[in-house]
Amino acid sequence: MAKQKRRTLRWHPAFYAGMKIELEEDAQRLEFREEHTLGSEPVRADLLVIKKKDDGPIRKSIGKIFRKYNIFEYKSPRDVLSVDAFYKGCAYVSLYKALTGSADEVKITELTLSFVCSHYPARLIGHLEQVRGFSVSETMPGIYYVEGNMVPTQIILLDALSDEESLWLKSLTDHIAGDGDIDRLLESYEKHFTDPHYRTVMDIVVRANRRRFEEMKSKYLCDALVELFEDELNEKAEKRAEKLAEKRAEQLAEKKANQLATEMVKKRQETAYGNLIQTCRELGASKEVSVEQLVKRYKLEPKEAEAFTEQYWD
Repeated sequence: MAKQKRRTLRWHPAFYAGMKIELEEDAQRLEFREEHTLGSEPVRADLLVIKKKDDGPIRKSIGKIFRKYNIFEYKSPRDVLSVDAFYKGCAYVSLYKALTGSADEVKITELTLSFVCSHYPARLIGHLEQVRGFSVSETMPGIYYVEGNMVPTQIILLDALSDEESLWLKSLTDHIAGDGDIDRLLESYEKHFTDPHYRTVMDIVVRANRRRFEEMKSKYLCDALVELFEDELNEKAEKRAEKLAEKRAEQLAEKKANQLATEMVKKRQETAYGNLIQTCRELGASKEVSVEQLVKRYKLEPKEAEAFTEQYWD
């Protein structure tokens, strides 16, 4: 059996939706900017969350660190939070501070930096502690504070977040294991399946864990899940229809091109016949001679040669 080609999954839009869900209790106090451009440069942070007012801490654990401007760097389930990725995040902070507004409009004390990943970044944490002399400690489940960086910094390990508090953000994985995780996810989704943010996250979760959901579909066959699978089938059908339409258009275009080419060849041949007939006429030859020449030079049938001679003689 041929190996199935792995499809590219778009995790970043799902991360944006997951963050909107995670912080929905404080949504009125926050502004979310996906792939925010830093100044006039073609450099984008994955997510910028702006706290509109300094009116107390954010309720969710991942927001306890928040100040006014909060920059996020996200790594999809198969990516690693590397040493270089850490310094890229620090560069984003510096660029946002330096390129936003007028001189020193954004204060360095108004910025925070958050890294979100699925795998414990052991090499990075070793670098931060041993090379930079920073202190890294887990202050809440799955949330590590980095002490010593130029701005308050946290590393969010999705797999280790609290199930109760961060169900949807934690679900951004391609290895859902326990039945309980799926139970809780679908129970929540049934209540919110009309919300586009929940739908975006659930769509990527089902696609990334399709085999797992198919194994359990007899148990979890709810309307919302059926709709998600139906949407995926419809999407595949639409893509197949598009490919068939493109192929048909190519075939029609090729057929039309062949027809035009045939017509052009035919036109050139008839022009050649006409030139020969006119030459015979101008030289004083008879129609019979013209017919003989057409049969001899162009291999025409006598009756066909006679018809052309009558057509072009005058």
